[in-house]
Amino acid sequence: MVFLLGMEGGIGIWYVLYCPDCREEDIVRSCMRHLTGTAVKDAFCFTYDRMRRYEGSWHVEQRLMFPHYVFLESEDGERLAGEIKQYGKIFAVLGGRDALAPVCKEEEQFLRDLCGESRHSGISKGYIRGGCTCVTEGPLRGKERLIRKIDRHKRIAKLEMPGSFRNVNVGLEIYEKV
Repeated sequence: MVFLLGMEGGIGIWYVLYCPDCREEDIVRSCMRHLTGTAVKDAFCFTYDRMRRYEGSWHVEQRLMFPHYVFLESEDGERLAGEIKQYGKIFAVLGGRDALAPVCKEEEQFLRDLCGESRHSGISKGYIRGGCTCVTEGPLRGKERLIRKIDRHKRIAKLEMPGSFRNVNVGLEIYEKV
């Protein structure tokens, strides 16, 4: 899978790093600890909130928006790739494949609009009237056209990312259906 996401004018380009063992937080810490500041400006994961019912009540849980992927911001992609290969033992979780790919501008803008600088999407709330979804609050407000599927039981919405065929889960609570 390739995410395309970049920025121009001397600002870093986002890359996505595949990590199949679900150790995303360890990889983020390792990148910031072992890679030089010229290779990586930032390492992060996107998250979202969702509601889940257990022990008789509803709880807010934070989930990874892209399981198995870590995002890296760098101004020098070649140097970043070289340093990741240099620290092969640390990043052995990558399974020996070329797991670093740039992310496109459309996807970057989508993620910035959805998650903001916090790289986290809170829970949106809304209602369904006549088969049309209307989001009244939260990050999905005004982005109803991106919703491809709503799971009212799990209280999540699947969004289609522009420029790809990838769907993203985010929290959505539908409080009324008319």
